[in-house]
Amino acid sequence: MTTNRMHRWFEDMGTFVAGAVALFMVGSLFLVAAVQSPSMLQWSGTAVKAVESGGIAYYSFHGQTYTLDVTSPVLQSDTVYLDPADPSNAMFSNPVTRWTDIATVGGPYTASALLLTLGFARRSRRRRRRLQDSGPGVSIGTGLDHVTLGRLLDRQRMLDVRDGGDARESKDH
Repeated sequence: MTTNRMHRWFEDMGTFVAGAVALFMVGSLFLVAAVQSPSMLQWSGTAVKAVESGGIAYYSFHGQTYTLDVTSPVLQSDTVYLDPADPSNAMFSNPVTRWTDIATVGGPYTASALLLTLGFARRSRRRRRRLQDSGPGVSIGTGLDHVTLGRLLDRQRMLDVRDGGDARESKDH
């Protein structure tokens, strides 16, 4: 039952669904990579202030002082993110790394949702056009046209007359 319902939701959207699933998988792979990367400290770590002097950044956590090498002036920041379980494991705040993480993880998910939205819009537009092209008197799924209905009623009346018609009329009234 649920499979049939899902099939109806996504019917006539083959390539859009396939593309969305592929992008979702790519986003999931990027998410796993981001969670396992050292830059994850910027998302899950504790932010502390650092002071740089002579190419070394000094920061403290719970009364203990730690150091971090400033390898590049680009990396220099006054905020350090550290792992509370291991405060010596730290990294500088880096907006470029943060935005790269957001783009690589969020980008495929956003593109996947956009692709599905475009697929639904296209399917809706195609259905609307099909209904318009079928003409004003013909609607798909609204019942029998009057010619077919008249022919079926005539056939049923002929069967009723041949069978005597009394039993049929007593049930209807």
